[in-house]
Amino acid sequence: MKEKRNTVQKELVRKLVLSSKAHPTAESIYASARSELPSISLGTVYRILHALAEAGEIVEVPVSGAPSRFDSTNCSHAHMVCEKCGGVFDVPLDVDAVLKAAGSDCAYRLDSAHITFGGVCDKCAESEICGSESAVN
Repeated sequence: MKEKRNTVQKELVRKLVLSSKAHPTAESIYASARSELPSISLGTVYRILHALAEAGEIVEVPVSGAPSRFDSTNCSHAHMVCEKCGGVFDVPLDVDAVLKAAGSDCAYRLDSAHITFGGVCDKCAESEICGSESAVN
């Protein structure tokens, strides 16, 4: 059996994802990693991120029409993608309960789900309100 090594690159990428609450892209992780480890490649970052996701240490969040984001919170929850700024935010929804409820009404077994809502984040909603007030005055 092949031993899984903890390389300097892997530890750096892991640290960057786990310390971020912004659901970073591979490209943003790569940019941060290069400041500490200039020789790291984007391909290495992608391979490490996918290995960490496969091992269940992080979660890959697919975003329609945009690069995937990576989440350090690997417990059951959903996401919201802001339709204005593109930010990705955690939504406290028990995805396991949704799977169980959905699976009880169908003839097949549901094993996983990635639930992503579209909407507008607080900052963008606030700027919409502020923008509409200034347009009226």
